[in-house]
Order: sequence, then structure tokens, then C-alpha cells
Amino acid sequence: MATTLEELEKRVIALEQEVAKLRGQAEPPRKPLAGDYAPMLRKAREQQAAISAAVAEAYAKMGITTAPVGPEKLREMMLADGVDPNDNAFSREIIAMREE
Repeated sequence: MATTLEELEKRVIALEQEVAKLRGQAEPPRKPLAGDYAPMLRKAREQQAAISAAVAEAYAKMGITTAPVGPEKLREMMLADGVDPNDNAFSREIIAMREE
């Protein structure tokens, strides 16, 4: 049984009316209150010591013993090592690997 264009138009109009009716009944979403996040914050605080210990262990296994440097210092260090900030060698290698 083929559906005619008129039938489809009637169905679309009925759907649009139903959606408009439902939108009128829906309540706008409320903004979360500060108290809504309390359980997550409490859990994060409880787990912070374990997370910090795991990160310290991972850093030790990787041989990372110094504090992290900021982006400005990192740029200075890279320039001192001869890295050209305008070079796109890394991107070219990724593209080449995709084409393999």
C-alpha cells in the first residue's frame, strides 16, 4: 500500500502539533545547584590521596623526577634544542602513516 503525499503531509502536521503540545507542557531545565555537586566533590576529595599516589608511582616508573614546566618555558626549551615552531614535520608524518 503506497502512502500518498497528502497522507504524509497530514501525518507531519499531526506530529508538529503533538510536538508543540508537548513543548508547552515541558518544564525548562533547571540550573544545577551547588549542593547537586556535593556527592561528587566529597568522593573526589576522598579519592585524592589514592589518585596522587598513583600519579606519583606512574611518574617514578617513567623516570619523571622534576616538576612540570609551563608552556612558555617549554617553548624556550624546544627553541634551544633547535625545534622550528613553523615546521609541520609531525603533521606530515601522521598523514604519511595514514596513507600507508
